[in-house]
Amino acid sequence: MNLKKLLALLLALVLVAGLAACGGGGETATTPAPADPGETGTPAPAPQDDPPAQIITLTYYGFSEWTDSDPFRAVYEEAVAKFEAENPGYRIELQSDPWGDWEMQYRAMFAAGNPADIFIVNNPDFPVFANSGALLNLDDFVEPGYFNQFFPGVLDFYTWQGNTMAIPFTTDCRILWWNRDIFEEAGLDPDVPPATWDELIAFANQITENTGSHGFGMDLGLTEFPAQALFNASTGSVLDVAADGSITPTVDTPEFRAYLQMLLDLQPTFQPDFAVTNHHDVARLFAAGQFGMIIGNTLVETDVYDHDFWGQGFVPRMNATAPHGSFGGGFGIAVSANTAAPEAAVRFAQILTSAEFNSRLISDFPASEAGIAVSDFAADPNFAVYLEVLPHARQAQPKTLFYAEIEAAIHEVVAAVLIGGMDIDTAVEELTNRITAVVNG
Repeated sequence: MNLKKLLALLLALVLVAGLAACGGGGETATTPAPADPGETGTPAPAPQDDPPAQIITLTYYGFSEWTDSDPFRAVYEEAVAKFEAENPGYRIELQSDPWGDWEMQYRAMFAAGNPADIFIVNNPDFPVFANSGALLNLDDFVEPGYFNQFFPGVLDFYTWQGNTMAIPFTTDCRILWWNRDIFEEAGLDPDVPPATWDELIAFANQITENTGSHGFGMDLGLTEFPAQALFNASTGSVLDVAADGSITPTVDTPEFRAYLQMLLDLQPTFQPDFAVTNHHDVARLFAAGQFGMIIGNTLVETDVYDHDFWGQGFVPRMNATAPHGSFGGGFGIAVSANTAAPEAAVRFAQILTSAEFNSRLISDFPASEAGIAVSDFAADPNFAVYLEVLPHARQAQPKTLFYAEIEAAIHEVVAAVLIGGMDIDTAVEELTNRITAVVNG
């Protein structure tokens, strides 16, 4: 398949697919009450252009759950007022649709060549937008070092061929949850979670053998890279993207092979229906006391915070010398390459992503330490571990046009190992060939 046909196919796919910000419909964190942002992280006033001869209106497009809902609506209006006071001659028009409609509408805007000037971008959609030339290269409009304030994993989501094409707005991560009561019943210390993959396997098997609970909750029913947070707690990646843009699969590595072996060793501790269980199901089953351990998001869709049996910790690492890691997702703020006023549009995007406003505009985690510091999350013990893990969150492959297809291929190969009995050597060869075929068309 030639590149022109591939791009057309990919654009068609994003117009009909409902992709979640964290790559799999992750939960959002609790909605923080409006915080006193102080002055921390407020961007320095940018050099002002001469006011335009007539008023220029810039449109901002987001989803209504934030842009046009309490308590966020008033903060958006505050951000607009700040921008308009600092940028005479420019106006911001806030536009929004409910989440499901927004997902389709903002893709349709780009397909029609009529996008908003500034808009929220969902990280799974980013590669097609960036490759099409629809996004403004923001490196040309911000001061050197500006992007250093954001968590590196989420910043990577919006980097395309060495250029930064969106400002990180929100992020998230996965952590280890464990049931302290089940640990005690299994003869484990309820205050000491597993720190490595080997310990995770040993703890899960001990729980399964000594209690009536499942040692580890698995969500293979979520059709993306299974338990990616565990793989990310290694040095592994499934792709290498060279400076010239060429893509090479990197699954024939000690890290990926060890990941597959870990899942095989954990399999006797999974729930019987793990092949069709998704992450929401796992969260609810954990909250109901049926799992010893899971890798999960904030679990706010459950009643787990009404109980006191749970513990939270870092994702177990491949070994004691491996880096900490987790899976992360999130949204960015992008600017259309076709905007009539790029400098002004970027200034509004910077206001939205500044520590002064960021945490008050969203219910997810802000994408920077400064934004976190002035959010209500900073004082909530339920989220203390998340704040430690967020700087380590990433995705297992760089953003390319083939992201979704490669995620699907990984899921299918891992499923073949865990359900179909495919051996690791065959799985590695199969996945290498599939990624190569996807990339080469």
